Amino acid sequence: MKPVKKLFSSNRFQLIFFLLILLAGSYLASVRYFIKDKSDFASFTDVDIDLVKTSVITADVRSVEIDKREAKVELRIFLAEDLALNHRSDTPKDELRLISYSSNEEFVFKAKQPIRKVLITLPLVGTITDYPFDTFQASLGLGFFKKISEFETLGIPLVLNMQSPIAIYKLEFFEKPVEDFWIDRSTGNVDRLILVARTRSNQFVSMLIMVMMFCIGLSIILITTRILLYNQKIQVYELLFISILLLVLPVLRNSQPGIPGFGVLSDYLSFFWALGLTTVSLLVLAIYWHFFKEKS
Repeated sequence: MKPVKKLFSSNRFQLIFFLLILLAGSYLASVRYFIKDKSDFASFTDVDIDLVKTSVITADVRSVEIDKREAKVELRIFLAEDLALNHRSDTPKDELRLISYSSNEEFVFKAKQPIRKVLITLPLVGTITDYPFDTFQASLGLGFFKKISEFETLGIPLVLNMQSPIAIYKLEFFEKPVEDFWIDRSTGNVDRLILVARTRSNQFVSMLIMVMMFCIGLSIILITTRILLYNQKIQVYELLFISILLLVLPVLRNSQPGIPGFGVLSDYLSFFWALGLTTVSLLVLAIYWHFFKEKS
């Protein structure tokens, strides 16, 4: 019984127990953030009006490419009854036109032909160097019109439904006064401002890897200091291990989800420091080992 009590009261066991609790807490937190981000995707619907006299556009955000500064959005159009042929919401009686002001694109839907899905590209504005806390903005502007004559068009009342089931990025939609919705509806134009940010699960994993890299660099420099202070003998495998760490650190850095090229905020907070401390330690220990070896 005494050996068991001695084991539980030892500093080594308490340290291992603390590390296990920290590891379990980090695992549960990452899973919790992922489940929440997966179920809590952004969506909005413009002012709910008489859908019989109003056409509806459903926009689904398919992908977000930060490196290219663009987002792919798929549009599905459901026509009002007075515009549809034989009550089919996907087939217009007359020629219709959809304008995407955000991507400078125009789509013409011919009469008596089913409307296919429309894919548009929204430009993203923001700074990528703040990873993993970088945010971007995009503006979704649509215009829906009916051709009356050769030189005249009529705006079609429009309601916009939008959702964004994206894994790595979280989309939020800025609030808009109700009066603006009615102006959009009467003119056939819809304009929404969208905020794109990293999900909490993305930020959590990135910060966890950042802490790991910083701790690696700090541990190596502490080991180097201890060896130099106590004049301990250096083994070749210790130098080999530190050399391998120099190759592992870039791989560990790139394992962060959705991380861009080098030079972002996370690099200055962890990666560059870890790489620099490990490199300095390797050089110092290699020089020390060389002279120590000759002396022996």
